[in-house]
Amino acid sequence: MKTKIKPSWGDKLKIRIKKTLGMHIFLCDSCKWDWRSTCHRPERPNATWCPDYAKRGK
Repeated sequence: MKTKIKPSWGDKLKIRIKKTLGMHIFLCDSCKWDWRSTCHRPERPNATWCPDYAKRGK
């Protein structure tokens, strides 16, 4: 599987629409990898896009 390095235009559009509507855009709050020992990304805890994001509880 190919790993995404940056968000696609569709992902950028979704983020922009959510921001415009005032919706919650930070992914780390609902990510199953939101632990200090598992996620070492510099964007954490305020990431708006992440290639490793997986919704908690799936």
